[in-house]
Amino acid sequence: MQKEYDAIVLGSGVGGCCAAALLAYQGKRVLLAEKRSYLGGRFSTVNRDGYLCATGGLAVPVGRNLDEVCQQVGIPSGVKPSTKVATWLDGKIYDHKSGVTRRIIREVADSPEEAQRVLHALNRAMEWEAPGNHISFRDWLNQYTRNSRIHGMFQSTISSLLTVNSNELPAGEYFKVIKVISPLTFGFIEGGSLALWLRIGELVKQAGGEVLVGAAAQKILVTDHRVSGVHLRYKRESHLLSAPIVISNLGPTATASMVDSTFMEDSYLAQLDKITPTAIMWLHFASNELLMDYSAIGVGCSRRVNMIDVPSLEAGGVAPPGKHLYTVGAAPLDSISPVDIKSEFEAVMADLRDIFPSFDEHCQILSKTCYRGKWPGFRTVSGSRPSHRTPVENLYNVGDGVCPPGYEGSMGAAKSAQLVFEGIVSRDVLAAV
Repeated sequence: MQKEYDAIVLGSGVGGCCAAALLAYQGKRVLLAEKRSYLGGRFSTVNRDGYLCATGGLAVPVGRNLDEVCQQVGIPSGVKPSTKVATWLDGKIYDHKSGVTRRIIREVADSPEEAQRVLHALNRAMEWEAPGNHISFRDWLNQYTRNSRIHGMFQSTISSLLTVNSNELPAGEYFKVIKVISPLTFGFIEGGSLALWLRIGELVKQAGGEVLVGAAAQKILVTDHRVSGVHLRYKRESHLLSAPIVISNLGPTATASMVDSTFMEDSYLAQLDKITPTAIMWLHFASNELLMDYSAIGVGCSRRVNMIDVPSLEAGGVAPPGKHLYTVGAAPLDSISPVDIKSEFEAVMADLRDIFPSFDEHCQILSKTCYRGKWPGFRTVSGSRPSHRTPVENLYNVGDGVCPPGYEGSMGAAKSAQLVFEGIVSRDVLAAV
């Protein structure tokens, strides 16, 4: 292990890997350090009985921020578009074609007048003035309809994209996100997400840097209010490493906890105190027979399930030949402070048996996980995120904890890395190293 680097990146999630790739492509010696035994964090894949199951996030917007980073550094992203998408709503499938949201609203509304009322409200919010964040999206929609199917459709979108329920999301945040996301096509990474992070790791090493797994950050060092390095624990030893740039994908709160509090402004710490991690339930199962003719469906009017993806239908290499892999996302009834996770998963299983009546006969469960606390769905609710900059000069955060407004998930994490890299370049920090 080297003792000095041009930059140290702590954590190898989407934001960390993208930041490391952009710096390495500039010829900088980067250390990419990951506490776990594999790269990718909550957006990676692990092998379960020959199936490459996602560790958290799965879908990637085609041609957007993660793709952009890969194109910029000259490596293939491997993202394959999901071409067959639908919504399952109260037992009925709606193919995704042009204007799907409006089409579903018109079809499930109790009357033409109700449909027009909701559509006019959506148009005003999108094209004139969005609601503020003082009420939840559910309360905003209740002004125009109490129709459970219309509410179920929006609940599916919100909980799958933002890992909160519609009653937990500030109303204005929905419209910020949907303006960015609605035109996009999502897809899956060929061979699983880990394959991409390994390609980025090779890029880092080719530029003279290093990639370490099983390496845990212990302390971030500051000299004259500028970051100067880190204490890293690796192979049961503590290592003092120097770098003029440190980029953390550990989450803003964890990052701040590693810095001497005298360098953290009270206003920044007060903002971090308001951060609220969200929870998401993730279940993978397999089948020999294909259960649905779609690679992704949003699920509404369910107990907990909000989406079911079939990555093996679009992206090769994630399931054994002739087998099918399914990823199920679900929101706990309380995504901020979930309780009784066993009962929550019982509700998920009841949903799956409703959607697939022969589930118990044909399907094998591979894994069940509830992401929460220090390993959350998202590190905080949309609308309450701090800046990617910290009070310490040249110490940055990346990842879903600092997504800019309108950006979420893998797209937002990659965007945060792009913003950090652009800020480093604009300040000529790279020239100094």
